Amino acid sequence: MYFRFVLFLLLLLINSCGEKKKKVYTQFDTVEVVNQLDSKLDDSAKNGGVGFEKYAEKLGWVTNNNLNLSGDPNAIKGDTITIVAGDVFPPNFRGFGKDTRTQLNSLLEGLVYESLVGLDVETFKQEPILATHWKVSDDSLTFSYRIDPRAKFSDGKEVTAKDVVASFKILTDEGHADPNVYTWWNEKFEVPVAESKYIVSVKCKKKEWRLLYSFPGIVVYPSYYLEKITGSSYIDKYQFEMMPGTGPYILDTRETTQENNGLVVLNRRKDYWAVDHERNTGLNNFDRIEFIFIADETQMVERFFAGDYDLYAVSRAQWWNQKFVASEYDEIENGYTQRKKFINFKPTGVGGIAFNTAEPPFDKINTRKAFSHLWNIDHLIDKLFFHEYVRTNSWFPRSQYENSNNPKQYYDPEIAIELLKKDGWSRKDGDKWMTNSTGEIFEIKEFFVYPNWDRIFNPFIEDLEQIGIKVNLVEIQNPFEKAMKKKFKIYYGGWTGSLLPSPEGMLHSKFADEIDVTNITSMSNKKIDTLIDEYNQCWDANKRIEILKELDYIAANEYHWIFGWAAPYGYRCIHWNKFSMPENSLGYSGDWRSPIALWWIDPERKAELELAQKNNAKMIIQPEIVDYYNSLEK
Repeated sequence: MYFRFVLFLLLLLINSCGEKKKKVYTQFDTVEVVNQLDSKLDDSAKNGGVGFEKYAEKLGWVTNNNLNLSGDPNAIKGDTITIVAGDVFPPNFRGFGKDTRTQLNSLLEGLVYESLVGLDVETFKQEPILATHWKVSDDSLTFSYRIDPRAKFSDGKEVTAKDVVASFKILTDEGHADPNVYTWWNEKFEVPVAESKYIVSVKCKKKEWRLLYSFPGIVVYPSYYLEKITGSSYIDKYQFEMMPGTGPYILDTRETTQENNGLVVLNRRKDYWAVDHERNTGLNNFDRIEFIFIADETQMVERFFAGDYDLYAVSRAQWWNQKFVASEYDEIENGYTQRKKFINFKPTGVGGIAFNTAEPPFDKINTRKAFSHLWNIDHLIDKLFFHEYVRTNSWFPRSQYENSNNPKQYYDPEIAIELLKKDGWSRKDGDKWMTNSTGEIFEIKEFFVYPNWDRIFNPFIEDLEQIGIKVNLVEIQNPFEKAMKKKFKIYYGGWTGSLLPSPEGMLHSKFADEIDVTNITSMSNKKIDTLIDEYNQCWDANKRIEILKELDYIAANEYHWIFGWAAPYGYRCIHWNKFSMPENSLGYSGDWRSPIALWWIDPERKAELELAQKNNAKMIIQPEIVDYYNSLEK
């Protein structure tokens, strides 16, 4: 499957004085050390070296040669795809460490580096990437992986067991200031051991089913760059640099720049070690990938129709229904650009308004519950979203883990007023604002939202003011950063869904008092902790469903979030009519990142587009709805 679904489950502007010069990004400049240990490690066939395949089965090793391919074997390599990767240039290019949870961080990680194995998200079977074979001990506590001797980093050096060990050690170094990462890896695993040159084993500290999927998803970095680096020196020194990776792309260090809002360029490796592997059939087709950054939404639209980039994710339902239509743009009417709504099995994830429960007034549950009756989401869906979205009511919406008995969150100001009274808030006759017994006004001084989101939240603010709650809406470029630092009262955001949910980071109390963690609401509930621990240790998939349903119900009743809305499809976009794509255009659960791996530019269609534009002629308009998997069931 595309990007091989890296299973690292917890993953996800330089100023100068004087003359302004173009910033050129360089590869890692750490002093390279001689890998003396590798020369002493066994590289015989029985111990993972060349010829290992003939011994593997007898020695208890398994692999998966029945790959479920998502790429099209007829895909054409070449050309460039340009995509908007965000509104501002990212704070760094790292895959882990503080300030790394941006769209581009995860993309770069998946394109430049690789993990030991991947996951077929349709069958949940593991698939080879850097490791050709794997083995689990009888007690399910020790996992072993055999690295492909053909695997090479982009600098030509081979991948060995030592690289996996070094990658683990940097992840567990607290100096990189990402508690979700170092806490999780330290709690779950002992330090891996290089059993031979190509075999690495790791022992789990706890017997948990998830660990069988998560450890082999570790991203492998070169040990000869990591041996002289601590966690703190890594994040301080290597903000915009990338180590040699084993993946299909490499950072173009000369073209990447922060000037003019920023440009990040990746080039497809001609020397990619796995270019001819079956798993890469029809994948990674673009010679060059360009990520640009546009802060202004209007400019984003203008630049798309100017041809500055290739596809635009239409987030606004109003624009999808009223703006990006044939009557408004000749490019759409003539078929030069194509509207597409892809339906697949992408998990929705949790989203909505989150409360900082560590601080008043949202440390009290009645106040939080009251707010769930003050956000008129149904009105938004009806009047602003054109029924493009559906209301959610769960931590695991649109999944088998959703509990249908969760409390229903609905708009009712009268109920809200009564709940607020229980927490000491009331409005005296003639007063504009609610106050408590000390005379304090119920005021939220800063409700941080993304730019241009006032259209969504102004009705909410107005409804709050109607009952006497004062709110100041503040639009900033990165409210997510405020949430991660827990410098907020209420925050709108969300987390991507997963086919194998991991609620630990968001809901376990051990992260309640930490910053830079996904438990931004400071959830702390002993029953939830117990269920998470039980879930992690349950090897029965059906039982895990029941555990998460119970957890979902309990967490929903804590009212740490007002659940929002979600799209009942995978991705909605408009793109220039020069692409071809496989029948399963996004893959089973893909999203906006999928075109990078799965699509390609069709030279004939591109030439047809250029000719049609020159002659003001029309092109064939393709079907708008793409629903590959559901069509198979019918």
